[in-house]
Amino acid sequence: MKNKQSGQALIEFVMILPVLIMLIFSFVDLGRIILENNRLESLTTIVINKYSETQDYSQLKDYIVDLGYDDVDLSLVQKNNTLTVGVTKKVSLVTPGLDKIIGDPYHVKIERVVNYER
Repeated sequence: MKNKQSGQALIEFVMILPVLIMLIFSFVDLGRIILENNRLESLTTIVINKYSETQDYSQLKDYIVDLGYDDVDLSLVQKNNTLTVGVTKKVSLVTPGLDKIIGDPYHVKIERVVNYER
């Protein structure tokens, strides 16, 4: 009787293992997306402060590359008295099948609009 019970436990474990692995990898991907979101939020603050000093896109782009953000897309739009700063980064996913749900790579995009007067 003991062999049947241990065999049943093994079968149940093997059936639930892929689900557990998918959950663990999904949490890792979610954590990476949240981390990049927070990094890009702080980068927009840096960009706004540096733009008020230099107002030159190429110098600003070189500055953020020097900070280690060489894989982000930066957009600046100045209209009337507002400045729109957009920062986008691609995050590649490690969870198989998650790309069908949210897309791979996942694009983390932060856009901030601030009052800006020259």
